[in-house]
Amino acid sequence: MNGLKLKTNNKVLSIVLSVLVGLVFIASAVLKYLSVEVFDLYVYEHNLFGINITETLTRLLIAAEFSLGVMLLAGIHFKWAYYLVWAFLVGFTVYLLLLPFLFNVDITNCHCFGDKLVFTRNESILKNIILMLLLLPIATDCRHQFKRQSLFVVIIAVLSLGAVFAINAPNYLYTAIYGDTVKIDDKLYYTALKNQDKASDFSQGHQLICMYSTGCEFCRKSAKKIHLMAQRGGVDENKIKVVFWRAESDTIFANFFKEQQITPLEYTTFTVDTFLSITSGQMPVILFSDNGKIVKSIDYIALQESDIEQFLRE
Repeated sequence: MNGLKLKTNNKVLSIVLSVLVGLVFIASAVLKYLSVEVFDLYVYEHNLFGINITETLTRLLIAAEFSLGVMLLAGIHFKWAYYLVWAFLVGFTVYLLLLPFLFNVDITNCHCFGDKLVFTRNESILKNIILMLLLLPIATDCRHQFKRQSLFVVIIAVLSLGAVFAINAPNYLYTAIYGDTVKIDDKLYYTALKNQDKASDFSQGHQLICMYSTGCEFCRKSAKKIHLMAQRGGVDENKIKVVFWRAESDTIFANFFKEQQITPLEYTTFTVDTFLSITSGQMPVILFSDNGKIVKSIDYIALQESDIEQFLRE
C-alpha cells in the first residue's frame, strides 16, 4: 500500500484526506444514532440476533464509528485508526455485496447514514469505494505522535459508549429502570369494543391488541417491530389486531400498513377522546388479551420475542 501513496508523500494532502474520511465516519455515526430505533429494526430484520443483542450491537457499532472518526480527525493513534477504518470499509463493502444473497431485507436504504440520508445498496458500495480511494494516498506517518494517546483513546471510547447507551438507551435497559406496565381503563376499552360491535372478534383466545395512531412515529415503529417478531417466531399474525383512533378515511389505515411494509391486520377505531382516555394519553400501548380479558398492558419498547411467541402460541 505504501507504493500507492503519492510519491511526494504530501503531508498536507494526507491530513486533509484523513480529516475528510474522519468527518464521514462521524457523520455516519451521528445520523445512525438520530434514527437508532429504525437502525435497530433494520439490523433485527436480518434474523441474526434477538432484539436485546441487536440493540446492544447497533450502539457498539455507532460508538466504534464515532471513535474512529474522532481518532482520524485528531490524529490519535493515527496508524491504528487508519487500518481499522480500512477494515470497517472492507467489511461493510463485503456485507453489501453479499446482502441480497444472504438476507431478505430492503436494499433501498442500507442505513449507512440512518434514515436521514438515504443510500441504496449500490450507492453505499460506491461511497465505500470512494472512501477507500481517498485513504490510499494517506501517509500513516503524517501526524505527529504525542504523549498519552492511549489515554485519549480510552476517554473517547468511554464517552462514546456512555453517550449512545445513556441518551437513547436500549429498550431492555429503559424497561429495567422504568418498568413496562401501562395503566389503562379496562372498562372503557370493553365498552368501546361493544359499541363498535367488535367485542367478539377481539375476544377469541389469546390476542395482541395494538393501540395506534396513524400519525404517531412510535406507533409505526411498534407495528414494524411486532411484525418482525411475529415472523421470527412463526406466530399467526391473525392473532394480532389493531385499535386506531378514528380518521376521516380508511385509506389512512391501509397506508399505515403499506408504509411499514407489514401484513394488513384486522382493526377497529375508537374516537380520539375514548382512545386517549383508555391509554391515559400514551401511545402506542400493547394489550395482551386472554379471551377478551386484558391480562397485561405495556409500552411497545418492553416487547420481547419470547413474550409474543409464548402468549400467542398458548
